[in-house]
Amino acid sequence: MQDAFPRQDLLDILLADRKRLVEVAHRILKCRARAEDVVQEAALRIWQGGPETGLHSPKGYVRRMIRNLAIDTVRQVGLECRLLAPMADADETASPCACPQQRMEACQALKAVFAALDTAPARTRRAILAHRLDGVPQKTIAAENGVSPTLVNFMIRDATALCRKALDDEAEKAPAAVAA
Repeated sequence: MQDAFPRQDLLDILLADRKRLVEVAHRILKCRARAEDVVQEAALRIWQGGPETGLHSPKGYVRRMIRNLAIDTVRQVGLECRLLAPMADADETASPCACPQQRMEACQALKAVFAALDTAPARTRRAILAHRLDGVPQKTIAAENGVSPTLVNFMIRDATALCRKALDDEAEKAPAAVAA
């Protein structure tokens, strides 16, 4: 096995063949700016670490690195296009929250629920959070805590009642705050 190829030598190869390497990336990406970005990314990766094993063909290694980074960029751009709506549709996209006041009220309600859960016994709090937030079945919670599934059901029922009471109390406060 050969010694690891010095990263400075790989950078020298990249800089000497930069124009050709940009063309390699450009053929894949169809965008000169992104092709330049790919070559720069390759330079950064070489500088940060370089190959850990010996290279039979350092020029081939750099060219393959550029090709792979360009293909990764195409995949990333494709994924972003599939996941994100076009900018033209941005004005018509519904906001997750219609107004800031509703968001504030939702945050206050959530704080009230967590404050109510803080008053519950630790085991009850863990049971409802595991069941409602993580989707853990009641039988699993019972087995983990060494109690019966019926007791877990009662703990969840009691914690739910605490949360509902906290929400009701919060709803009663809201009109008074608006009137003030």
